[in-house]
Amino acid sequence: MNHRHLVRCVIVGFAALVAVVPLESQAPALAIAGTTVVDVVEGRLTPNATVVTTGDVITSITPGGSPPAGARVIDGAGTFLIPGLWDMHAHMEGAGEAWLPLYVANGVTGIRDMGSNLDLILRMRESTASGGVLGPRIFAAGPILDDAPGEWPFRMRVRTAADGRAAVQLLKRGGADLVKVHDHTPRDVFFAIVDEARRQNLPVAGHVPLKVTVEEAIDAGQTNIEHLSNTEIWEPCSGGDDYRPERCRPFFEMLAQRRIWQTPTLAFWSEVAVIGTPASTVRPDQMAYATRSIRDGWAANQRAFVTPELTRILKERAVVGAIVVRDMARAGVPILAGCDGMIAGFCVHDELATMVRGGMTPLAALQTATLNPARYLGLEQTAGTMAPGRRADLVLLDANPLTDITNVRRIRAVVAAGRFLDRAELDGLLEKVKAAAAQP
Repeated sequence: MNHRHLVRCVIVGFAALVAVVPLESQAPALAIAGTTVVDVVEGRLTPNATVVTTGDVITSITPGGSPPAGARVIDGAGTFLIPGLWDMHAHMEGAGEAWLPLYVANGVTGIRDMGSNLDLILRMRESTASGGVLGPRIFAAGPILDDAPGEWPFRMRVRTAADGRAAVQLLKRGGADLVKVHDHTPRDVFFAIVDEARRQNLPVAGHVPLKVTVEEAIDAGQTNIEHLSNTEIWEPCSGGDDYRPERCRPFFEMLAQRRIWQTPTLAFWSEVAVIGTPASTVRPDQMAYATRSIRDGWAANQRAFVTPELTRILKERAVVGAIVVRDMARAGVPILAGCDGMIAGFCVHDELATMVRGGMTPLAALQTATLNPARYLGLEQTAGTMAPGRRADLVLLDANPLTDITNVRRIRAVVAAGRFLDRAELDGLLEKVKAAAAQP
């Protein structure tokens, strides 16, 4: 079996059972005084600023300003304020609703679910949007549309063009935000799905199907490619497995000109063959949030598909992939941070660090989890940056992420849709998730 087939066989199944945290009422006005505001568009810093939110909206950002009368005042001296982070490749059917607070505890205030039962994910979307449950804002694809062999999770089987059109119509009626295709979406079905999605005004994202080229997928209307096309996207332009930057530059320029979004999931590719084993580089403090069912899923996946050869290939291709992402970003290709089957929240921090190790600047990496998701989702006027009128999803950090991207882990507080959670409250969320994960 060659490496392409080995890579395509990798799949992670997981399910978590941890505590759901209800929302509480929030004071109408909040002022974070004396913080340094990080501009994620240009990389500028505004020191000693007072940021005021009312309800779930930013109402003012004033350098040297004073908090308004009656506001709850937070001392932001020595801190750096960034927009809330996004995970643009999640699977909440596997994670379960109870993992939602784990995102918020890590500063992730928005996610894009890339394959879950439609009713389940829409219930989660409603519960977080209404304030019934503390969790990130959710955009959802619903089930993946393909004809995968066996009983792969998160899918709706489509075997004919008529099946594909009907599935897209069903997703539209149900309230899905996008459509996802995968490796085993049949060729004729893929083109029918993309055509119907255009009619229904739904974007198409996902894998490039096995029997469709990247160029064909783009020409048909797929606007977002996951996993660097299973870490193979550079092979046609390179003329083989070895990445050749100069030969791929025209291809990257085409992706940039046509605004074809990439969600590389680099940390996932590096870890999927070894996570949960002594060879993993995922920190022990993160692993404490993995339930027995998640660990069993990783182990079963590795027994079924992983060999020493595949482990080596995936590690190597994740390293090359990070360099490819750097070159794509420099060419103007829009990049999105996403995790897939990793530990919720923590994995976004790890993904950004992986991008920087590949050569991206901290600002460019930070944009993949803030500005770029807002642009992709058409929310640029209300999310992804900080300005009056933007949604009050914020992360207060103890150090500057533009000098060291790992500082996104140094979270002092999170504002989620206007609700302020200090470090003690965030630690409380983490402890509840950890305690539940430790249950047999």
